[in-house]
Amino acid sequence: MDEELQDMLMQPAIVVNQQVELSNVLIGIDAGNKYSLHSPTGQQLGQSAEVGGVGGFIMRQIFRNARSANVKVFGNKGTEIAEMRKPFKFIFSEIAATIGGAEVGRAKRTSWIGRNYTISVLGVPTFTIQSSLFQWKNFRFNVMKNGVHVATIMKRYEGALKMMFTQADTFTVEFHDTSLSLEERFTLLGTTYLIDFDCFEQR
Repeated sequence: MDEELQDMLMQPAIVVNQQVELSNVLIGIDAGNKYSLHSPTGQQLGQSAEVGGVGGFIMRQIFRNARSANVKVFGNKGTEIAEMRKPFKFIFSEIAATIGGAEVGRAKRTSWIGRNYTISVLGVPTFTIQSSLFQWKNFRFNVMKNGVHVATIMKRYEGALKMMFTQADTFTVEFHDTSLSLEERFTLLGTTYLIDFDCFEQR
């Protein structure tokens, strides 16, 4: 695992800020998602971007958040350090967190109405998420492992970076259990992207 990725994953939380595209704001054309990644104190940890070229652009316009999507993660040196791969799904969306082309973990939605997910790490079912549909402004997705609340994925971070980001959705994955492995943390980072696509992107 790349050293920059390890440093990113060992933060107590990772703030994922989606960048607004001017075309999206002015004329409603859905451009590929771009994100900046930060520590809770504001240190930039890297960036990520949805890739796919002209074909990907057309898929975004037609299929919206059901589309397939690859999100590449880059360190501060500009080197690709990981990738999230979301296959085409009309329902029960999923995403694979990969490093060097190898799948490390996978998150899948498991219910039509509720925002419920199962998350496997290295092929082993590890985490579950059950989140209420009846939330406003601050959305929380509690990550459970063997009945214990070990992490939280949130939309609209309320910490040190709150005033820095005002133009787009901001997500945070916060690790409460310090014993979580790098693979587990990486898979939960990938789950954060799935929740953005699945719950908050224009349909």
